[in-house]
Amino acid sequence: MNPLTSKNGVVAVCILKGGMGKSTIAINLAHRLQENHGETVYIDVDKNGHGTEFLGFGDAYKANGQLEEVIFRDEHPEDLVIETEWDFGVVASSSEMSTINDRMKNQMNADVILKNKVIDPLREDGYDYVVLDAPGDPSKVADNALVAAQSFIIPVIPGQGSISGLERIMENQIIPIIEATDGAADILAITPNMLSESIRPMKPDRRLLEDLNKNWADYLPQYARITEEQWEQIDAEGRGDIPLPGIRDRDPLSDSFTENMPVAPFDPSCDQIKHFDTLAEIVAERA
Repeated sequence: MNPLTSKNGVVAVCILKGGMGKSTIAINLAHRLQENHGETVYIDVDKNGHGTEFLGFGDAYKANGQLEEVIFRDEHPEDLVIETEWDFGVVASSSEMSTINDRMKNQMNADVILKNKVIDPLREDGYDYVVLDAPGDPSKVADNALVAAQSFIIPVIPGQGSISGLERIMENQIIPIIEATDGAADILAITPNMLSESIRPMKPDRRLLEDLNKNWADYLPQYARITEEQWEQIDAEGRGDIPLPGIRDRDPLSDSFTENMPVAPFDPSCDQIKHFDTLAEIVAERA
């Protein structure tokens, strides 16, 4: 079987736009995979390093050399893995990611360097799942992350540019990978993220949810789906017992990062944890 098209337990959280809450999804997904499904490592390859900083590993981000040694020489990536109190491993981003990106362009088999040098060796070491926090802009590192993963979770938020970011990554990166793998690559989920409490007509949350349910319904997790009949009921009678769709903006989600941890150990009562569990189940079944 072609190793680029086999089920490999690797998923990229990705979209070609910043500010989509990508690191929030990736970190909490890694935690729920570790808790419920198997040994997991979170790899931050976004040059901005927000996920690395969120988890409290700013010093690792500033410590140049290690990631570059692994990618361009024969150092083993196990030396990069930071053990955490939440049990999943972390490979921190690096302030030298732009340099790594430029060097990748000049290498043979440039799109599979991350897979060959980092991800495959970690999988061979026993990690069941790898969660890649992919760059939010087009780059050779982003290409590497998506080629290595072959499975994708795409977060989108209300507001201008979110759907266009989704359309760009689909057209420019994900659809070409799906075609190159004869359909073996898989969009696991497009998930609305960072929603408010309002789903009233003409509000940004409503427009986003209507767009996703009209144009991207096949990729929506169950928690993000809402039917035309439900919209009609909401507008005529109020929401009643219809659950609020999507991942909601909650104080514990942002406050947990001030304490450098995923949301579940910070506040086990947070009502959004169940959605990260749903994403983890999808990854465990299909990635």
